Amino acid sequence: MTENARVYGGRAAAERVAERRGRLLAAGLELMGTRGVAGTTVRGVAEQSGIAARYFYESFAGIEELQLAVFDQIATEAAERSLAALGAAPDDVRARTRAVLAAMADLFLEDPRKGRIALVESITSPVLGPRVLEESRRFAGMLAATRSSGDPSGPADVPVDELLTARFLIGGVAHALSAALQGDVRVEREHLVDVLVDLFLGANLRR
Repeated sequence: MTENARVYGGRAAAERVAERRGRLLAAGLELMGTRGVAGTTVRGVAEQSGIAARYFYESFAGIEELQLAVFDQIATEAAERSLAALGAAPDDVRARTRAVLAAMADLFLEDPRKGRIALVESITSPVLGPRVLEESRRFAGMLAATRSSGDPSGPADVPVDELLTARFLIGGVAHALSAALQGDVRVEREHLVDVLVDLFLGANLRR
């Protein structure tokens, strides 16, 4: 076997598969974020990515698997941005809470496609619905731990009242961000974040 053949059958081939997968995910993000989940098909993703449809199936078993992968990318970015913002925030409750909520607002409002997928499309999608519940649980735990000065990246070892209140409020955050994203409520980013922070801190969560 020649060196070129070894490269073709090994790392170089894997890189080509990874590159195609990345293009398919980018196409999925574009279509899901503009046409919606229901309007995103294998054919549409293939056309948007410029990749032949037969290559779709080397990375994804079907369109639902791609949709989940796109949602999971957004969820991972949300967690990473929130933790990075916390790491740079002063060590006080208001600053830590604001860091998380501002990171979420920026992620979803700066790229409306991600906001539409995470906040709008996922609500009615039978494929994404279970993932939404998982992420709501994780995000609420992060905020509850943040409010109690716990570790937001670890288990939510905080009082049950704080967890319940955080779970209640996180639904409100999603609806508020969705309203701003869709233009139902016209509000500046700073004012939006200020209101969300005040609501969280005013909910009588115990430290």
